[in-house]
Amino acid sequence: MRYSIFMPKSPISVTLGAENLVWLKGRARALGARSVSETLDRIVTEARLGGAPTDAAIRSVVGTIDIAPDDPDLAGADAYLRQLFDASVQRPVVARDKGAGYRSPTGGGTRTPGTRSSRG
Repeated sequence: MRYSIFMPKSPISVTLGAENLVWLKGRARALGARSVSETLDRIVTEARLGGAPTDAAIRSVVGTIDIAPDDPDLAGADAYLRQLFDASVQRPVVARDKGAGYRSPTGGGTRTPGTRSSRG
């Protein structure tokens, strides 16, 4: 018996930057897609056919950040970021040289094939 399998899509591996992955996941959510793969397939199809993106896709950043409930207008955002920056600048910077790799003081020796080590 012989089976014929028809696969309209081919699996591939794609490497994306972190910011592009966040955007793609947001777009998948906004479009109600089943997966990021389905969303990527839609984007490629739209680009290939010259279609315009949907309004939901353009607003895909919704849900990718958390806003503090006590500051919904981000009135304190500037001061908070300035505080984070100042704190990071005040931390000491530790720079280390990567030393040479480990070398055995005895040189490691070589073993002739077919011989056994004298260690038990």
